[in-house]
Amino acid sequence: MKKIVVADRNAERKGIARLLPTLALLALTALPHPPALADQPRNFVSDVDGRCTLWAPSILTRNEYAVRYSGGCRNGRAEGRGKAEWLYRYAEMKVKARWEGEFRNGVFLDGQDVKGWVEPLAGDRYVVSVGKIDDARIFFVSTSPQDAPMNLCRIDRVALVLAPNADAGNEDEVQRLMRDAARHYRQACPKGSRSPNIGVFTEMIAARANGLLPNPVVFARYDAESGKLADYRNDAADAAHQTRQNAEFAQKLSETKKRFDEFSVRNKVDAWVTTRQLDENPFRWEGKTVGVVVRLDRMLARDVALVRSGLGGSSRRVQLTGITPDFPESRRAVLVAAEVGTRQPTSDGSDAGITYTTLRRVDDRVCEDESCGDWLIWSRGEQRLTWGEAYAPR
Repeated sequence: MKKIVVADRNAERKGIARLLPTLALLALTALPHPPALADQPRNFVSDVDGRCTLWAPSILTRNEYAVRYSGGCRNGRAEGRGKAEWLYRYAEMKVKARWEGEFRNGVFLDGQDVKGWVEPLAGDRYVVSVGKIDDARIFFVSTSPQDAPMNLCRIDRVALVLAPNADAGNEDEVQRLMRDAARHYRQACPKGSRSPNIGVFTEMIAARANGLLPNPVVFARYDAESGKLADYRNDAADAAHQTRQNAEFAQKLSETKKRFDEFSVRNKVDAWVTTRQLDENPFRWEGKTVGVVVRLDRMLARDVALVRSGLGGSSRRVQLTGITPDFPESRRAVLVAAEVGTRQPTSDGSDAGITYTTLRRVDDRVCEDESCGDWLIWSRGEQRLTWGEAYAPR
């Protein structure tokens, strides 16, 4: 009986020994899928020992894979020499991929000569610092396959971050930097894209909350064959140009308003009115000086004319006296200060039975712009001219 017990115990030990590899494999397989750390993007995954985190391309972050890592680690991320094995959980932890070499900030460099910092992004992209051009910092926004390490020369774009005192609106300088950046890429990656996208930024490029990079203020595609920038767009220059245009327009409005007010004050204009208002009720302004914009209808005498609105939209006519035979022809609008009289027949006796509100010219100015915008453009902005109401320069 004693011999049998020993045999049984030996059999038991041998059975346990045979089970150990299976139990170990089951233990690894049963490990909880390590979640991304609360303060890290989800593509950072912890190794099976929970000692260090690595950046995983999008497919390898799926629940099917675990990572076993040994090597350097800094601030919780793989750094320096190391070895990582990606294990397929549901195929007896079969090694899917083996990465051995240099790591930086958790990213496997795969033997590539990367001297600067690497910041991984969602969507299998990486911002890689690769040097400077003058005061501008240059980065490659590199990519990786969904299940493989970063490829430095497989780029989304070359990015330039300008110095704080640089002017992105200086197109000659910005374009020079962009061409230099493209040549830098071509030297570093002779087998890379021959038409890389170049983006210029005025602040450090960092992923937003949605994981996307900000849009560049300047963008172009470099054509290696011609050495030229295609599809060039400079939002900073466009914005600066628009700002200058707005300032020039505001200055023009101010100057036009000042000139209009000076004309009104000098001629003691009580109100600016339309020919329709004068035709409908001249008695409201009888004996007063008003301002009106007119256009010649026809001359009635050497010093009298029938005139209509110089602003369009009304065919009402009034009779203007005190003019000269060289009164501008009908294609020119005229700014007139005139004293309002009564209704009178035409001076040449035409239009029998019809009377017209009669004005006596005090002063006038010929409009250079067809719609008299050189005198009235200010009134189409925030400051409005209320026709028919008392006018007080502001």
